[in-house]
Amino acid sequence: MTTTPDLLILESSWQRLESRIRQVVPDIRASVMNEHGKVTVDGKPVPVEQLRSTLGWINLDVYTSPVRREYVQALLRIESLRWVQAAAAGVEDPVFAKLVHKGITLTNSDSQAPAIADFILAAALDYFQLQDQRRERQAAHDWQRIPFRELADTSWLIVGYGHIGRETARRASAFRASITGIRRRVPAKQDEFAHQVATLDRLPQLLPQADVVVLSVGLNEVTRNLANAEFFARMKHGSLLVNIGRGGLVDETALLDALNRDAPGRAALDVFHTEPLPQDSPLWNHPKIRVTAHASNQGSSTPRRGDELFLDNLQRYMRGSELRNPAKKDDLPS
Repeated sequence: MTTTPDLLILESSWQRLESRIRQVVPDIRASVMNEHGKVTVDGKPVPVEQLRSTLGWINLDVYTSPVRREYVQALLRIESLRWVQAAAAGVEDPVFAKLVHKGITLTNSDSQAPAIADFILAAALDYFQLQDQRRERQAAHDWQRIPFRELADTSWLIVGYGHIGRETARRASAFRASITGIRRRVPAKQDEFAHQVATLDRLPQLLPQADVVVLSVGLNEVTRNLANAEFFARMKHGSLLVNIGRGGLVDETALLDALNRDAPGRAALDVFHTEPLPQDSPLWNHPKIRVTAHASNQGSSTPRRGDELFLDNLQRYMRGSELRNPAKKDDLPS
């Protein structure tokens, strides 16, 4: 059993979850940071440099807070810190590497996976059911039937078969699509939702067979610009590319050239090299690109799942049990 921890937490998070956190750790000591970056412990102001917190939580409240920078900088300065729960699925931000290199345990999040999987399925249905043509016909008052392709007739290649990849496969397999997942290692047991799981070195052989290619892999030196000219040259004509991973996975110039050759036939992009996407980017107006503002995780239940993950891991931490979603060092920037 771990001794009673100290927790650095934003005021908005503490107000929402104090009672539930105390159900797990009744005598927890909370260092509460307000929207001005000031910290109080038991209602008394405490200078940031004097904090002795052992736990931190970089949750969605932090990402949208005006004191995001101050909160993260406080975590990096605390010598007693032992564990940080992050709201991010990817851990490419250099802040995470700094925490891990200090010997701090870092756990990332799978709370956004169901929402992102829904987003990916919506992109596929929109494309294969020719929703653009349907909207055009409606606007023209043109009563015409439009044949469409069923998802059961499609093959999917999910590059990055982790939490998001498997949630996507769960949904696509329900439509009876054929699923291949790509991950670092092939599991010993047959996966429940994928017809096969392969490693990244098989990508050149698998790309020409895929009607849908999903990029849900982390960004590192191996995967940077993974989707390059050679990658697109192997893609099937009329296929769909969906990138919800990181903008750096895709060579955007090579993608524009490939779209003009219809391989892929459409790209649904939620992440970009530069965010927000510059107003003068050619990606905005390309007829075969669908742009969204890094919002595939904005599902109605994502915040609730993030809270539940932290509370579950807090309970595990207090028991000395294995935490969910420990960050993989291979995904951390060097």
